[in-house]
Amino acid sequence: MKIVTVEQMRAVEAASVRYGVSLDQLQRNAAAAVAREMEQALPMRTRPALFVVGTGNNGRDALMAAQLLRQRGWNVQAFLAPGVASEDIRRLLTEGGVPLYGYSRVDDLEILRRWVHDAGLVVDGLLGIGIRGVVRDPLARIISVVNEESGAAAVPVVGVDLPSGIDADMGEVAGVAVRCDLTVSLGCVKAGLLRWPAAEYVGELVPVEIGLPEESTEAISSELLIEESVARMIPPRPLQGHKGTFGRVLVVAGSRDFAGAPFLVGAAAARAGCGLVTFAVPQWQRAILAPMLPEATYLLPDEAEEGLSTVMNRREVAEVLPRCQALVLGPGLGQSDASAALALGVLEAAAAEMGLGVVVDADGLNALAGQEGWWERIGTGRVLTPHPGEMARLTGLSIAEVNADRWSVAREAARRWQQTVVLKGAFTVVAGPDGVVTVSPFALPALATAGSGDVLAGLIAGLMAQGTAPDEAARAGVYLHALAAQRALEARGIDRLLAGDLLPEIPVAIAGLVREAGRERSAKARVVTHPLLERCSQIPRGDLS
Repeated sequence: MKIVTVEQMRAVEAASVRYGVSLDQLQRNAAAAVAREMEQALPMRTRPALFVVGTGNNGRDALMAAQLLRQRGWNVQAFLAPGVASEDIRRLLTEGGVPLYGYSRVDDLEILRRWVHDAGLVVDGLLGIGIRGVVRDPLARIISVVNEESGAAAVPVVGVDLPSGIDADMGEVAGVAVRCDLTVSLGCVKAGLLRWPAAEYVGELVPVEIGLPEESTEAISSELLIEESVARMIPPRPLQGHKGTFGRVLVVAGSRDFAGAPFLVGAAAARAGCGLVTFAVPQWQRAILAPMLPEATYLLPDEAEEGLSTVMNRREVAEVLPRCQALVLGPGLGQSDASAALALGVLEAAAAEMGLGVVVDADGLNALAGQEGWWERIGTGRVLTPHPGEMARLTGLSIAEVNADRWSVAREAARRWQQTVVLKGAFTVVAGPDGVVTVSPFALPALATAGSGDVLAGLIAGLMAQGTAPDEAARAGVYLHALAAQRALEARGIDRLLAGDLLPEIPVAIAGLVREAGRERSAKARVVTHPLLERCSQIPRGDLS
């Protein structure tokens, strides 16, 4: 599912016409998609579905969806902003039995207030993708009434394409904007929906296909991760496979200050399906890890008491690389000069192993940040997993500059370094050397906890060990990492997690994703912006009947 700016969306629509799909057909498809998602999210109720609509395409989409639902037996009514719709639309709706009320003066807001309060569902079709700056009256007052009454009366709100009042490009909210529980994004996801503060107004985002020709979006290089595409990245599990088939992951991580980091990495790799996990750790750390992950093997000899930083131990690590399919380097390694030398030495040795998947995280990244031209020394096609602070050190930017335009920063870094960059955070960004940026559909604050990144690094490596290409392993790992968190949150009924809580959910998330993707369904993604967000039909917002 492509992510677009307003300019790109208009170009896509124009290209669609050139490829034989009319704007009228796209609009009919959009209206049908909105109606379908409403039926799935909230089964038909006796209380009316209130469509609040303005001028423009989103308003027309909403009115056409209202007509479709009325034909299917829904109780539907429409409140029209000034200047809305042509007489033919009004005639079609009134002939279809849809009650209409058109705004003409301030007193009409009391009608709207009563209709919202009595509704079972409100549909926002007031404003489209062209809005910039502060919404002016009377639309601002209409939006305020919708927000106030829907919140007070516990009435779910569904947005058509985007919440009215947000900047579709930058995600800014200059004045008022509709607070939606569910937003049905049409054709392509508008970039602003995945940026702050607009994301707080979106609720659950459901991007849906509307029949855009594939050729019309080919030039767009930003995409939203969707479950169907991620499922295709999951490596197969042949019946005749053995542990060698599924690969070995070597974990070079941990120190006395971060003794548990190797466990989180190795357990995640194992849960992702790799055949064997090998820890390169000293004897004292084996005593900690062995009871936690008894399935693991160990690399260094018993006398390796001083950690990994000696020349002998670095040589041991380098010599085993040809027998591994994936390497994770850096989590909890420490930032001493010896640790940095170890990281650089292992990465330089790994550069000669063409078939080796490499994930560099945490202190591995910090070691690189201090080296001029480091990307020329470690080979290409590695997966780097920085958080904004680490990205700032790698690029020389400030954290504020990194966060100001995460997509562009990640894209430019991936192109320059010829690596896959996973810029972590809400709506994690995965940028490839080819300039393609993929954005995660999850913003889960529960993942902002110590060790969560270690689990992600191990998960990506576990997929690479089984043969998944580095860029696809990064995308799939990011999606599965968040999906596992969502499952853990739902199972526990809380909004806080430990990194270890993710581990048992990883194989369940993989199996569920593959199973669901095998069903016949339209391509869509559920964008989660709250740790315990439920489907609209499950929101405990009072009696909707």
